Amino acid sequence: MSKPLISVVMPVLNGAATISFALASLRAQTCEAWECVIVDDGSTDRSQDVALAIYDSRIRYYRLDRNHGRGYARHYGLTIAQGRYITFLDADDWIYPSKFSEQVELLEGEPGLAIVSTGLAISDAGDRLVGVRQSDSGAPVIRPCFRQIAMPPLAFAPSMIAADLARATGFDSTFPISEDVDFLLRALYGNPYAVLPKPLYVYREPNSVTPEKVNSALDYCCVMFQKKIRQHPIESAIEIAKARAKQLVYSHAANFGFWNYIIQRRSRVPDANDQREYQDAWQAVSALAAAHAVMS
Repeated sequence: MSKPLISVVMPVLNGAATISFALASLRAQTCEAWECVIVDDGSTDRSQDVALAIYDSRIRYYRLDRNHGRGYARHYGLTIAQGRYITFLDADDWIYPSKFSEQVELLEGEPGLAIVSTGLAISDAGDRLVGVRQSDSGAPVIRPCFRQIAMPPLAFAPSMIAADLARATGFDSTFPISEDVDFLLRALYGNPYAVLPKPLYVYREPNSVTPEKVNSALDYCCVMFQKKIRQHPIESAIEIAKARAKQLVYSHAANFGFWNYIIQRRSRVPDANDQREYQDAWQAVSALAAAHAVMS
C-alpha cells in the first residue's frame, strides 16, 4: 500500500463485541486513502481474531505485551502512523462515511489549520441517536490561534490533526484517562483550529460514562493543569478549582439520582435532519458490517 493520506489510531481493550462495526465505518469512508493502526492494549477477549478476520491491507494490528493504559497505547500508535493527517477512532465507536472527506477538504482548503474537529452524535445502548453535541452552527467555525489554558473548546475523538504536530505533541503515557484532553490542549495551544458543525463521529455514551470514570477523568484534568501551573499559575489554578467543583456537583448528582439528567444536559435533542443523517450513515455502515459477517 502506498503511503496513506490519513492514519487512524485505534486503541482497543477487549473490544471484540464492537470493533467489527468500527472498522466497517472506516471501510465505508468516501475517502479511501487511510490506514488504521490498531493498538491492542492487553485484550483478553477475541479482539484480535475479529479485527484480523477483515481482510483489508489498510488495517494494521499491533498487540502490546500487557495492559499499559490508553495514554501509552495512543502514543505507540502515533509513533508508527504513516499518514499526512492523524485521526482517532475508539473500538466501541463509529463514524459517518463522509467524515474523512469533509475534514480533509477543510484542512487542505485552509492550509494554516492545525486541527479540524466535528460534532458528536450520541447513541444509546440500542444504537439509537439520543443527543448531538458541538454542532449548533450552520457552517464550519474557524478560530484563530488558541492561547488559553483551559479545557479545549472542541472534542478530541473526532479531531483530525496534521501528523507533524501530532507527533511533536505526543500523548502522556502516564495518563490512564484524560490523555486525550491533555494531548488536545497541548496541540491546540498557539494554533488555529476549526469545527465542522455536522455530527460525524458516533459516541456510545451510556456504556462509557459512569460517575467513577468521570471522577477519575477530572482528577487527571487537574494533573494536566498542574503541569502548566508554573508558566500559567492563575489560569491553571482556576481550571483546577473548576474541575474540583465539577467533581462535587457530579458526586451529589449521582448520590441523589440525577446522574442521567446531568449527562443528558451535555447534548441537545436531535432534530429530524440529525435523525435522517444518522440513519443514512447507520445503514451504509451496517451493510458493510453485515456483508463481512456473511463472508466470515
